[in-house]
Amino acid sequence: MNKRTLKLVVLIVVFGVISFLSYKIISKTQEKIAIANRIKTIPDFNLTALNNTEFKKENLKLNVPTVFLYFNSECDFCQYEVQSISDAIDKFKDIHLVFVSAEPIEKIKIFSGQYNLYNNSNITFLHDSTDSFFTQFNASSIPFTLIYDKNQNLIKTHIGQLNANGILRIINK
Repeated sequence: MNKRTLKLVVLIVVFGVISFLSYKIISKTQEKIAIANRIKTIPDFNLTALNNTEFKKENLKLNVPTVFLYFNSECDFCQYEVQSISDAIDKFKDIHLVFVSAEPIEKIKIFSGQYNLYNNSNITFLHDSTDSFFTQFNASSIPFTLIYDKNQNLIKTHIGQLNANGILRIINK
């Protein structure tokens, strides 16, 4: 192979790699924009309540802020966050807290009982058996929190641990 052919092959390979990487970056950016637009207001969803009934957007409490908390019962950060909320539960009486986990329903029940949150009228625990919440709301880690105002408009997306005071401060801004 002569030098000219080798240069041409290298140029084509470099151009191909740059084109591929550019495509991936543009695709990822478009996906992030689409997700951000989709969750600006609470999107339609269909999850399972702990009594094995469907729970949809229509089941959310109206005219109050809604906080979605994506969690795992074995996550130390999630446990700290939920303990913080449990300790300040009286400050959340006008906020709908929606806890979502992909764990089995029985495990979610035990977790909710451990923090005395199961029979609270403004708290809902949901099971996500198909990872639809993870995908639809772009829950990229655990814990993951989405805070919506009383008109169901997104105020804040938070990745990682957020204590009760942090949630309340965001809602009351």
